[in-house]
Amino acid sequence: MPFERLRITRQLDEANVPCIRRGIVFIFAVWSGPAIIAFERFTRILAGMDTGALDLVVLDTDCLTSEAENMLWGANVGGGGETLWIRDGVVIARSLLYLPESEPELVSHTQDLLNESAI
Repeated sequence: MPFERLRITRQLDEANVPCIRRGIVFIFAVWSGPAIIAFERFTRILAGMDTGALDLVVLDTDCLTSEAENMLWGANVGGGGETLWIRDGVVIARSLLYLPESEPELVSHTQDLLNESAI
């Protein structure tokens, strides 16, 4: 996946989640082995999909307060490749992408967003 396809943010405000019509937010912890594995899975799988209609955001976990983590994830973020699917500014799905069994979820949730954006 071309790096230019990703919007890298180091502040939650820069992610502008409430304004994302259709998108995926990957919460990245540079210090976490599981997050690195999850990021490889995220980019590898999405590289094989036509995600041009989606906003793909990589958000630095270290910028998040506990309140922001709870708002986005529903709990504290642990550096496991926490991934959020956003529709009209609302989180509609969540997955920990470091888990190998998360690949079908990644494909399914992304395909749902892509199908909706074609409507």
